Amino acid sequence: MVRSDVDQMVKWRPAVDPLYKPYDLPRRSKADHLRWFEWRNRDPGRRLYVIENESGFVIGSLTLREIDGRRSARLGITVGADFVSQGYGTEAMRLFIDYYFGAMGFARLILDVCAANLRAVRAYRSLGFRQVSEHYRPAAHNSYAIIRKEPYYRHLRRFFRRQGTAYQVLFYDMVLTHEEWRQQSQEEATT
Repeated sequence: MVRSDVDQMVKWRPAVDPLYKPYDLPRRSKADHLRWFEWRNRDPGRRLYVIENESGFVIGSLTLREIDGRRSARLGITVGADFVSQGYGTEAMRLFIDYYFGAMGFARLILDVCAANLRAVRAYRSLGFRQVSEHYRPAAHNSYAIIRKEPYYRHLRRFFRRQGTAYQVLFYDMVLTHEEWRQQSQEEATT
């Protein structure tokens, strides 16, 4: 990711579906976004990447954080609301994972995902990630209240729990090792 990528990212429209609103870029000034980029880019424990579509427009971002030598890193991915459900995220992940385990030489890739984000959980599992643990986080984003109350999202209520006067939402911790990725890639090549 370079500074000019931020100009394209701030043009992303916010998600309509409350389930994906927590992943929207905050509505801030361009100067605030550039400060965010400079701060994140200076952090030696992070690496920032962008996802571009066929036209070269920035449609998403990938972040590595908690980098532990070549042993592991934690992945974060965001795809702009207008570009979800088009296969871009899974394709970008597949390409990035090849690069991560190949050229970068890492041994293990870690991520955490909101359990209510069924589409993301399904995509990660299709890429070979396995769930190793789970934890709850505060469901502080106001869209989570809509998800808990609206009948349309009834099937997702199981991922929320009340803790005192507040709600928490379940997250899965998932892992993919270099060996697991290599084995899966070999199996896909023979089918």
